[in-house]
Amino acid sequence: MIEFLKKGKKLNGIHMGMSVDDVHRILGKPDEVVGDDNYGYLSYKEFRYGYNTNRSISEMSIEFVSLENKYKFKDLKSEQYGEIFIESFSISSKTKIHKFIRFLNHLQLPWEANSDSDKDYFTIKIESGPFIVFDLQDGTPFRISIMDGYQ
Repeated sequence: MIEFLKKGKKLNGIHMGMSVDDVHRILGKPDEVVGDDNYGYLSYKEFRYGYNTNRSISEMSIEFVSLENKYKFKDLKSEQYGEIFIESFSISSKTKIHKFIRFLNHLQLPWEANSDSDKDYFTIKIESGPFIVFDLQDGTPFRISIMDGYQ
C-alpha cells in the first residue's frame, strides 16, 4: 500500500497498460470479473484492476469493502524539524479519515482535498497520482485508486 500511495505506478505487481492476459499470468484466476471482453474489472480480494477496450489495465484500486485483514505498518520512521519520529499504523476498512491523514502526513506525502459533484464521499488526491475516497457516512476509506489519465 505504501509504495502504491507514494508512486502510484504498481499495485500488487501490476502496472498501468499491462494486458489482462499478463494480469492472469501473474495473479491467476480473478475472484470476480465484472464486464465483458471490451471493458470491465478483475477483482483479486481487495485489489481491483479495470481494463479498457484494448484489454489493457487502465485503473487500479484497493477496495476497502473487500479488505479482509488490516495493513499493519510497524515502526515507520519520519523526520520532521530535525527530529526522528517512529510510529506504527494499522489501516483497515474501519480506519477514520483523521487517522488515515495522520498516516499520510507521517509518510510525508503531499496531498490535497479534491471536491467533486458526489457529496457523499470525501476525496484526497496524493501528488503522485492516487486518490483516496472516504465514505462521509462513517468517515472510513472506500477505495484508493488511480486511473489512466488522472495521475
